Amino acid sequence: MVEVVFPLPMFPLQSVLFPGIVLPLHVFEPRYQQLIKDLSSGPSNFGVVLIARGSEVGGGDQRCEVGTMARLAERITLDDGTSVILAVGVSRIRVRNWLPDDPYPLALVEDLFDPVPQGDEFPELVADLEKRLRYLLLLKDEIAMSSEIPVQIALSSDRIEALWQMCAVAPIPVLDQQNLLCQDEPVRRAEMLGGLIDDAISLFEGQLRD
Repeated sequence: MVEVVFPLPMFPLQSVLFPGIVLPLHVFEPRYQQLIKDLSSGPSNFGVVLIARGSEVGGGDQRCEVGTMARLAERITLDDGTSVILAVGVSRIRVRNWLPDDPYPLALVEDLFDPVPQGDEFPELVADLEKRLRYLLLLKDEIAMSSEIPVQIALSSDRIEALWQMCAVAPIPVLDQQNLLCQDEPVRRAEMLGGLIDDAISLFEGQLRD
């Protein structure tokens, strides 16, 4: 397969975006306002990567290599000149090289493609994950004594999309989310998420017993 590397404007964040997931952002820094302006008048795709260490503001941050290409779906300009946008994760990407800011971050990236799962193992994994995730969210709701995260989440009928949705909804640390994004095989990603859900279930069940 011929390797295709292409330039992409980048938006480093302190959160992980998964393919198919909607990302709301309040854009106030001047260089990122320029990014959104450029996206509104040209190609609407940009990259999102997790800041692994440090703060993006002022530079000096360390950024993860694997991220997600996002598409600008909606933009609203506020009275103070800042913007509120909605972006949608499209596909996984890998940063091959960071370019000089112009004025916002730019990188050379490549697309990352997942193999299509074969056989009955993957659908069974996803169905089992959904049951365990719903139980985990019930436990979390019970501990929080609120309904901040609805248990009645609506998952896509497409199992790949449903898995990404569960990765986004599961109450797990951001670095675990990044590890899920980095996993190249959907079956392995589902198994990894299952382990994280089981760990969280054990934690929450322990808190309820105390």
